[in-house]
Amino acid sequence: MTTTSIMAQQFLVELNSKDSQSLFQKLDFLLDHLENKEDPEPFEVQIVDMAYQTLDRIKSLESILKNHAAESELLDGDKLQSLYDKEPVSVGTQAMFID
Repeated sequence: MTTTSIMAQQFLVELNSKDSQSLFQKLDFLLDHLENKEDPEPFEVQIVDMAYQTLDRIKSLESILKNHAAESELLDGDKLQSLYDKEPVSVGTQAMFID
């Protein structure tokens, strides 16, 4: 496993830890409060907008890291052979040589 894979796994563990869940819960309460406010200030609207953008980016990052971790586990051995094992036989010029 590469250093990047190990660090990605550690980040994912931390992201799903109890402390992180508490942080996201507090952010959720703040967003609920600001969204239900009658006449929010401009900076409060910015907070809501930026918080949702941040949450979307965190979800995207989490997805990318999970995919990387899964691929990293698959490619720990012979990387080239793993790539060939995933391809169907009828791809590219190989289809010309099928009996």
